[in-house]
Amino acid sequence: MSLFNEFQSKLNHQHYLIAFSGGLDSTALLSLFAKSRETQPHLQLRAIHIHHGLSPNADQWLAHCQQICRQLNIPLITKKVSINKKRGIEQGAREARYQAISEARLPNEVVVTAHHLQDQTETFFLALKRGSGVKGLSAMQMETELFSMPIFRPLLHCSKTRLESFVRGEKLAWIEDESNADNRYERNFLRNQVLPPLRERWAFFDHAVQTTAQLCYNQQQLLNELLADEFAQRYNENDRTFEISHFAQYSANKQNALLRMWLEKLGEPLLGEQPLAVLLKDVILAKVDANPQYVLLDKTIRRYQNKLYLVPTLSDVSDFCAELRIGQILLLPDYLGDLQLFKTAENLTALWRVGTHEFKSTLPLTAEKITVRFGYSGTVKLHAQDLNRDIKKVWQKLGVPVWQRTRIPLIFYGDKLKSAVGFFENFGA
Repeated sequence: MSLFNEFQSKLNHQHYLIAFSGGLDSTALLSLFAKSRETQPHLQLRAIHIHHGLSPNADQWLAHCQQICRQLNIPLITKKVSINKKRGIEQGAREARYQAISEARLPNEVVVTAHHLQDQTETFFLALKRGSGVKGLSAMQMETELFSMPIFRPLLHCSKTRLESFVRGEKLAWIEDESNADNRYERNFLRNQVLPPLRERWAFFDHAVQTTAQLCYNQQQLLNELLADEFAQRYNENDRTFEISHFAQYSANKQNALLRMWLEKLGEPLLGEQPLAVLLKDVILAKVDANPQYVLLDKTIRRYQNKLYLVPTLSDVSDFCAELRIGQILLLPDYLGDLQLFKTAENLTALWRVGTHEFKSTLPLTAEKITVRFGYSGTVKLHAQDLNRDIKKVWQKLGVPVWQRTRIPLIFYGDKLKSAVGFFENFGA
């Protein structure tokens, strides 16, 4: 079967957003879609080019992509991105690229990439280098979800040689990225030095790797199927927590598999055996009265009341103190939203908005100065007939995790705590 006929047989959607770098692979992909539209006029196509700014030729590449898209009559979106290099240029560029695509994508569009057979082999070897299990060794699948977007890789079983033959037959030019020769990048090192002798020795090596990747994927799907009911009982969709009651009774293999399912559900990179062992020992099996945590790159896994939470790495807001005036919108620090005070004939209402959530507290009228702070270590009284209680006990009673307690805005009248907005009013002040 011809490459074009193979490609057409895989098109099960109508709206596609095509990742177009201007290189050989994505030029083949774009041309295949343009030809498919001639026989399937219902296809709705857009292309997107990401300008990373890493090459001095980036502007020329952009102009080339614009010219090719005009030639093929496919609308082109262009995005310039900044790269966070903390996790390396390759990973930073990948994350910036998919973020830009996510912002440009329409709700009904499937994102299409030009990954091919040799790309699959490189991805498999990179996973092998990281010490990945069957999940990582599954490499890439033709249809999957990534960064909460549907991803389609119709060329995954096609060799680069076939793509080059097709593009030459269509008389289309393509870009050669000079960085592809730089073996400091891991993928280039594999492509240029490691894999060529293997392919020379074993002609069907890439196909064998593809078969192995597919077998790993099938095994992972079976494992997920067998653990689905157990995971559903432990995972809370509302707060994205993971229940760990009686977790120590499971085998290490089952523990690791469930933890990986949780991290994958949250869109986090999979942890290897050693990090999982540390997470289990230092967090899950830590003493009952401990406040354990495991730090990832920019997030932290924490435990509270037999649940695991994945939370952002938090900044200290204990020094914050600001006056709150009626009608004013007060911006809170460290992405904690805003706070507003409303007055009625009988009382005051404090409204805290953070993300999509709103919290309210009703307060008595006062002539005292009203301030907002974070963190308090005294006692509180939850109703008029209640006893004064240590605020730590109150937070425990309300089920508020330790790290959240110092991030809830507290309203003071003078030096007296009156309310933790949305959680309690202090009748003892």
